[in-house]
Amino acid sequence: MSCRTLLAVPSLLLVGAALAGCALIDNQSALTIEAVVNAEYETDSTTNPQDVTADECGAPVDCLEAFTTDEASYLRFGSRERAAEYAATLEDGFVVNFIVMDFAGHDAPIESQRRAMEALAWTWQDYEGTFPAR
Repeated sequence: MSCRTLLAVPSLLLVGAALAGCALIDNQSALTIEAVVNAEYETDSTTNPQDVTADECGAPVDCLEAFTTDEASYLRFGSRERAAEYAATLEDGFVVNFIVMDFAGHDAPIESQRRAMEALAWTWQDYEGTFPAR
């Protein structure tokens, strides 16, 4: 076996491992609800945010973080799948990646709720879905 081949194999293994590691890291999972509801870089799309993680994130919901605002309740989950699963149980909800919005019990104007949905959806500028009719 030539020296060139001996050097190429470990190099390919290192590159492959690095690419696999990058695929496992999902930056969107690091976005906290606190960052969304307290965003300083845009006009406020939420009002009166309150951290309710201790009250909301126990069993059976099993979320990582929860906030309530005048517009909606926000819950962040450990996976996209769990977020989608939880959102499917809601009558009036919206999900983007790891975060679910639940509008039940929130009587803010529909326009305000729509702005809050848009702010969440466009945080990563990759949302391709539609918005529920409000």
